[in-house]
Amino acid sequence: MAFTLTVSLDVTGRSAIVIGGGAEALSRVDALLAGAADVTVVTPNPDRRLVDLATAGRLTLRRRGYEPGDLIGAVVAYVTREDPTDVAAAWAEAEAHSVLLSTLDDVARCHFATPSVVRRGDLAITVATAGRAPALAKRLRRYLEDRLGPELGDLVEVLAEAREQALPRTVPFPQWAARWEAALEDLDELIGLVGSGNGDAVRQHVLDALRRDVEVVR
Repeated sequence: MAFTLTVSLDVTGRSAIVIGGGAEALSRVDALLAGAADVTVVTPNPDRRLVDLATAGRLTLRRRGYEPGDLIGAVVAYVTREDPTDVAAAWAEAEAHSVLLSTLDDVARCHFATPSVVRRGDLAITVATAGRAPALAKRLRRYLEDRLGPELGDLVEVLAEAREQALPRTVPFPQWAARWEAALEDLDELIGLVGSGNGDAVRQHVLDALRRDVEVVR
């Protein structure tokens, strides 16, 4: 099996279940909380950080092993296999109730594979290997993290502001897309300007490009 479609899910306010209490569970919890999911962790042996997050009201902690019914109502769930878990039962429940399930190191009981993600503000760069070489995806993520600075997140903010100022779109979409291509042609320069605090110059450059006629390449 290979996971060939990479998507981003909106989990804001949606139920997400993590069955497990160690480092693997923590990494999934962190990602779900970053997405503002309603997180429940099921484990008899929670990591200290999970306890702290539960105490702070960030998640619900059930201090026990998985039981049938735990996945009902969830949009997405993870089984990290850090606790003794009836994986076959969890998979059957997920299938019966249309819950997207990912089971650590058990591709046959996964609906999806979680890509490695580099985050810079609202910018998310995902590295995926269709579930076939997750260690490589993690290594490439670290490689990119060492080379991509926080200014990329700042650039997203500047471009979003320019886009809002330029709307509503008054030209056909192909022409609009071509203008954006022209605006972002010298990406290194734009990143450098934002990194040196010249976001206003970038915003004005983009606005000028969005108002300029350019040839549409078909």
